[in-house]
Amino acid sequence: MKKIKYILFTILILILSTLSVYAECTKEELNTLKQEANKIKVTYKHLGAIKDGEDIVYNRFRITIRNVNDDLKVYIPAYETELKKENDVMEYELGTGNWSLDIYSDKCEKMIRSISFRLPTFNEYSLDPLCKGIDGDDFKLCGKYLEYQVSYDTFKKKVEEYRNTHNIKENAEDNTTKEDNITIKKILNELLKYVTDYQIYIIVVLGIILLILIVLIIIQKKKKRGVLE
Repeated sequence: MKKIKYILFTILILILSTLSVYAECTKEELNTLKQEANKIKVTYKHLGAIKDGEDIVYNRFRITIRNVNDDLKVYIPAYETELKKENDVMEYELGTGNWSLDIYSDKCEKMIRSISFRLPTFNEYSLDPLCKGIDGDDFKLCGKYLEYQVSYDTFKKKVEEYRNTHNIKENAEDNTTKEDNITIKKILNELLKYVTDYQIYIIVVLGIILLILIVLIIIQKKKKRGVLE
């Protein structure tokens, strides 16, 4: 009987202590926390070409969250993940799409604010040689981000029309194809690798050739002296 009373007493103490924690978060404190939560800023940076297995993807961003008060916690509900603060900022990698962050109070375990944002869709057509020399801000099909899809044939037709209308000519240097550039790089890399692997032998051969040339010069000089004498 004493054990049951002790267990019930312990449970009652725990419940009361929990209630007292929640009671600490008054209306005034909640207003203060909301003001702090409203200071939170979310920015993003496109990570460019990222290798994902055997594929290259362009839809990754690093989000940076600043001005997070120590009394607040930030969650990504889609991943059920709490972000950790490092050097006064929080960072996380996300893909293109709509996202939200839930801001909770560390004091009263109550959601203070929800922040929604969208990470844009990278426009892979902007990497196409046809976009060379075109202002992406003026011509959206060559812009960095594009929120709607078009076929490549439509893209090509629209770009050619834009180039003709604005009299944008290709540079002579653009005539070099990507395949040519790749081939040249491969040849240079192979040559550099060969020189690196056999540098000792190359130095020895060059030294022998240099020695032979010196000997030939000396012999030639001696012959000239003999003729003069």
